[in-house]
This record gives sequence, C-alpha cells and structure tokens, in this order.
Amino acid sequence: MTDAWRPIVATLADEARRLAWARVVTGAADGSPVALAGLTTRERRALEALERAGLVTLRGGLALPADPLTPLLGHRPAASGIERFVHQGRIAAWPKRPSDRAALLAWAAERAVAPGAAVSEREVTERLAAVADDPVGLRRDLVDAGLLERQPDGSAYRLGQHPRV
Repeated sequence: MTDAWRPIVATLADEARRLAWARVVTGAADGSPVALAGLTTRERRALEALERAGLVTLRGGLALPADPLTPLLGHRPAASGIERFVHQGRIAAWPKRPSDRAALLAWAAERAVAPGAAVSEREVTERLAAVADDPVGLRRDLVDAGLLERQPDGSAYRLGQHPRV
C-alpha cells in the first residue's frame, strides 16, 4: 500500500497521458460521452496506460472509476468512540470529555486485568505499559475511577466492582 501511488504518478508524469485524462474527466463531468472512435495510436496508448494505473476504465465504454486518488492518501473512515484516542493499540491522546475519558479508562482496565483474575502490581503495570506511555499514572487513574481495585496490602489488583466513572 505504501507504494500504491507510484503507478498513478508515473502515468500522470507524461503530458500526453495527463491531457488524455483531462479530456476524460471534463467529458465525464458534463455528462457528454467520451468517444473512443477516431483516437490516434498515441491517444489510445495514453488511455491504456491510464487504465493500467486505475484512472479510467475502457471496458464497456470510457469511464472514470469511483475514486482512484483518495485511497492513496491513506484516509480512513472517521474514527468513533475510543478509536479517536487509540492508535495501533496504544493511547495516543487523552479525551477532554468525561464520558470519553471514562470509556478510554474502561478500555484500558480490560487490557490490564481479565474478569475474575487477580494480577500483581508489576503485571498490571507491564500490561498498561503496552497501551500507554505512563502506565503508573494510568494504573492510579484506574484505581481512582474504581475500575481497578487494589488489595489493601498492594499484592494484587482486580477489576473494580463499583466504578466511579
């Protein structure tokens, strides 16, 4: 995917191909048909190169594909929920809204301790380090929010029974 842009850029680097693509785009934009009949050999080759690059479709008549360029930009559908704050499985930003913060903390708690399990402080911190830059601070936030409960002697952590978030 990282080099998917290369065929398109290479194709459009040629002036004849750019002009051919411009004719197709402007013809398709106003709804008028783009005629294939009467094309010169050079124009036909330009259109074939545009088709190989995914910029036009020749089969069934000359047409534009849905959108060959936007996917090259690496755009993803707009994230929702905690995905707005998590990138590649790690917390990338802290939400300002309390409800978003509560959802993100609940997500982190699920990664720290399995339901019904008791985990040592060291293990909780190691698991939280896999999702956050400040695992100790996150552990404290989870305890303060009631999402994790700590044994009085500090020997183990469990998922909280009564979250305060």
